[in-house]
Amino acid sequence: MTTTANFAKQKEAASKTLGIMLDYLGLDAQMKIEENKERMVITISSEDAGRIIGRKGQTLDSLQLILNRMMFKADNEFPRIVIDIDGYTRNKPQRRTRRPNSRRSGGRNSKNNDILVKQAIDAAKEVKRWGEAVTLPMMNAHDRRLIHITLQDDNEIVTQSHGEGNKKSVVISLNKND
Repeated sequence: MTTTANFAKQKEAASKTLGIMLDYLGLDAQMKIEENKERMVITISSEDAGRIIGRKGQTLDSLQLILNRMMFKADNEFPRIVIDIDGYTRNKPQRRTRRPNSRRSGGRNSKNNDILVKQAIDAAKEVKRWGEAVTLPMMNAHDRRLIHITLQDDNEIVTQSHGEGNKKSVVISLNKND
């Protein structure tokens, strides 16, 4: 299959998916899609541009992330999608992002994950030794999940998230069912 034909299929899939997403959000928009180097640039014009962009661009970033993940999951040769709304993305500095399935060894996240795993194991040892529950500091969902996954195979303890909002703490305690 030629790259032009492949791009046409990818363009149609991205356009249809983004259109459905915007419809579910109750937003009207016109799209224009073009190829730019290794990227697919979707230019949107809409009366609801402010709602699509969101506060500090958070809605636009989320929409772009979800669309990229959906398209990449269906076809891992899919180009990276950049959504531009009324020039907002062009005027915003671009962050370097990774593909969802590409994992690099080392780096800041790996080091942070190692620290969290050690913290979870140490807290579990303390709970087993003294019998008192240990409450870890407030953390985001990714870090809490890492704690839960690290300790999920230990039948002597249980982990629970407590709190409200984005940041919650993990409580590690003895499993009373044993």
